[in-house]
Parts: sequence; C-alpha cells; structure tokens
Amino acid sequence: MRYRNKHVALGITIGGGLPNILYHFLNADFIGNAAFHDNFLYDPRFIVGVLVYAVGYIINRWADFKLRSLRKPKSEDGESGYVIPHGGLFEYITCPNYFGELVEWLGWTLATWSLAGLVWTLFSAATFVPRSRHNHEWYRQRFENYPSRRKALIPCIF
Repeated sequence: MRYRNKHVALGITIGGGLPNILYHFLNADFIGNAAFHDNFLYDPRFIVGVLVYAVGYIINRWADFKLRSLRKPKSEDGESGYVIPHGGLFEYITCPNYFGELVEWLGWTLATWSLAGLVWTLFSAATFVPRSRHNHEWYRQRFENYPSRRKALIPCIF
C-alpha cells in the first residue's frame, strides 16, 4: 500500500503482532499434534475447507489489488485521491478484502476441523466487523453518492 507516513506506530505493530503470534502458535501446535486419520485428505471437511479457503483468498487478493489500483497520491488542490470502488463484490459490500479474509479463515477452520482455527476465525470476525462498519460509515459520510444498498461486510446482510 502507499501511505502518506512511512512510519508505523509501535502500538499498531504490537497490537497486530501479538494476536498473530498467538494464532500461529495455536494452529502450529494443533497441526503438529493432531492425529488426523489416514484418509483425511479425502474427508469432505478438508476438501470443502480447502475450496472455501481458495475462494476467500481470491476474493481477498482481488479486493486488495483493486483498492491499491484506486489509491492516488494527494493532489495539489488538497484532494486525497480516494474514490468509490466499483466492480465485483464492491457492488455489494464496502470491504470485500475483509470478507475474503473471513472466508479464508472459515475455510481453514473447516479444513483443519480445529478449535484453534475456530478461535482465529472468531477473532478475525471480532476485528473485521467493527472495522468494516467504520469504513462503511467513512465512505457514506465522505461521498454523497455512495451506493445506499451496499452493505459493510456481508452481502445483503451487514
């Protein structure tokens, strides 16, 4: 991403780093000690989980790419360069990147069939729900013509 300030506050780094360290430890510990049956790779939970993860990954990457391509440097007249994203899931939700990541972690949870995966999925949801609501409100306040039918995070629901 292109940011105005190249320095990130220490609190943001720690706030993002600690949950990720915990997540990686819990999931690595689970995967390292799990006793999956010999045919687990053919288990419907694993197959569906991998497919759901792949769909979420594609949504997430596409949305991030789309957002990066829209961001323009601040102009001389003081405009920030923000525009309303359109196309794909942006027609239905403000934050398809967060939605895609939630779908990824849901897929991980299904594929591993683990409490550790579920905990991370719920933690991610607890993070993305308020962030998407905030982003949605920001767009609605900044742009008068922001699509009124667009939801924050989950198409047609929220």
